[in-house]
Amino acid sequence: MWKVLIADDEPKIRRGLRSLVGRCRDLEVVAEAEDGELAYELALEHEPDILLVDVRMPFKNGLELIEEINAALPGRIFIIVSGHDEFEYAQAAVKLRVFDYVLKPVDAESFVAVIERAAAELESRKEDGKYAAWAREQLERNLPVLRERFLKDWVSGSLSRTEVLEGLSFLRIELSSPSTLVAARFPERSPSGSAGGERSRRLALVALRTLLEEALPAGTYVFEDETETLLALAPALPEARLADAAGEVERRAGEQVFQSPSVATRAVPDPAAGICDAYDELRAELADGDNCEAFVVLARNYVDKHYWNPELCLEDAAAELQISPGYLSRLMKRETGFSFVEYLNRIRVRKAAVLMSDPAAKAFEVAERVGYRSQHYFSRAFKKVTGTTPTDHRKGPAS
Repeated sequence: MWKVLIADDEPKIRRGLRSLVGRCRDLEVVAEAEDGELAYELALEHEPDILLVDVRMPFKNGLELIEEINAALPGRIFIIVSGHDEFEYAQAAVKLRVFDYVLKPVDAESFVAVIERAAAELESRKEDGKYAAWAREQLERNLPVLRERFLKDWVSGSLSRTEVLEGLSFLRIELSSPSTLVAARFPERSPSGSAGGERSRRLALVALRTLLEEALPAGTYVFEDETETLLALAPALPEARLADAAGEVERRAGEQVFQSPSVATRAVPDPAAGICDAYDELRAELADGDNCEAFVVLARNYVDKHYWNPELCLEDAAAELQISPGYLSRLMKRETGFSFVEYLNRIRVRKAAVLMSDPAAKAFEVAERVGYRSQHYFSRAFKKVTGTTPTDHRKGPAS
């Protein structure tokens, strides 16, 4: 049974929260407090697992209370229940690692979902604790494999910034900033149907990995992506030193495995923020044909098929193409002259103009059919693209 403490200066709110907590299994309200000081005392006495805290309370406000309980009782889950949707409170809550921020009046269904999610988090932590020692042993044994998996996920853009920072710390990866990302790949694969060809190809990749490790300085992490491209995250190097290293890898690979790989490099001033873009650029550079143009064609096709969806955004298209949003944005601007949003608006307006040729079609219906929730925003976008409003467009040129 997980213990819950409610801290709010309004009796009606406390009663309501107690009732909602009562709907959830394995949760029990062990204490209620009408001010921050009493809440702190009751927390020390009952050691609750979950605390529902108002921001504005007498004697000690909710943020001060959370900070003090965090110091005295680490690992508690805090959910702020407040009538104040103010940025400074939300910002402070983020810094204090508050689990969630619920606004009054509390929506019962949403609140129950939050409190059940908090209970699930506690269950997860409990299970994690059982296997902590086993996990530490497995970590040491599998550290190289885990590092490779993490680095592969990182460059592909599937990790959030928080997950990246936590992963770097957990896997003890000492990151140089600035850094250099090196990519090396053999231009052709052996036929997949040939067992001998498959073995030769894997041996060639093993040899190439060794050459990269030998040519680059200490502190370099070498790993392989899904396309059989070897990547090396290395400390920043002068251009001349980097060119020498790349040339050495190409030369020695040609001597040892009778294939000369393509090698490309990118400087990464801030790896935590820019490694995904650097990886996408290297992948495009090493690919056969004009990958940049291909990515843009695919993005335009995606917009043409999904323009009607009001939720459509740059991140959706980038996820579909498996490249980073920043890289796709730059490609769109360079290849089309328009940002992703500008291009999307042009497609929507073009489709809307066709629909409006039907005199029976109403403007708000057309707006919805091409992906705009707001008729006002639709009119603004229409005028920006065509130079005229939807109404004037329908009237046609002045006689």
